[in-house]
Amino acid sequence: MKKIFKFQLKDILLGCSIYALIMLLLTTCAVVITLTYSHITVAGNGFASAIFCLALGVGIYKEHCQMAVLNSVSRKDFFKSLLCIAVIISLICTLIDQIFQLIIMLPKLNLVIDFDFTINFDILKILKIFYPGFFETHSAAVIAAAGFLMEFLIDGILFITGTLFAGICCRLPKKYRAAYCIAVPILGVGGAPMLFSIFIGTSIYPPFARQLINAFRSAMGIPSGNPFLGALTFAAASVIIASVCYGMLRRTEIN
Repeated sequence: MKKIFKFQLKDILLGCSIYALIMLLLTTCAVVITLTYSHITVAGNGFASAIFCLALGVGIYKEHCQMAVLNSVSRKDFFKSLLCIAVIISLICTLIDQIFQLIIMLPKLNLVIDFDFTINFDILKILKIFYPGFFETHSAAVIAAAGFLMEFLIDGILFITGTLFAGICCRLPKKYRAAYCIAVPILGVGGAPMLFSIFIGTSIYPPFARQLINAFRSAMGIPSGNPFLGALTFAAASVIIASVCYGMLRRTEIN
């Protein structure tokens, strides 16, 4: 496992370094533009780390797995290494986001904040929407810890989900792979959010959908205002997805 882990870590750290440099460049350009032209705000790169983790999980699956199998590395050892990489990547991406959030909170950049400038995935703003009472009853340290934990788990679950998507693609017959690669992004980016907004924003949905939504809200700790319960749900979901991904990996033909 050590050899495949070292190989993956070196490869992944290179990709993370490039990602961090790109985000630093974008942040610098955006801050300069916003400070120079006070009537202009720059945004649009939110969820960059989440998308990066998802794409990385998709890309790492077949290429690294094929290399591991050809070099007599067992799939079990490869999957253990993959899980370690998922933890490291999630931690790095979360730290990158936190650092950039601290940058825009510097005193000289108050002007940027006044104009609602956003540079990346601000998990605290999202948590405040779903857990408003939590922010009123807990200290800044506890709130920061909850935000860090939630973003870490979200990045991790997206990385594992990406590997699962890639595993399914490898298992499909070649004639169906193109349609699958087109359908998954469309449904994931457009279809699922649209259905979710319809269920939430209207009353024209079946009773079972209401039950599913209430169960999801309870699992995420929204009624009780506890984001740590939501973090536990994300952790359990990542374990389930990882288990399915491992089963997929064991049956994936490398060609």
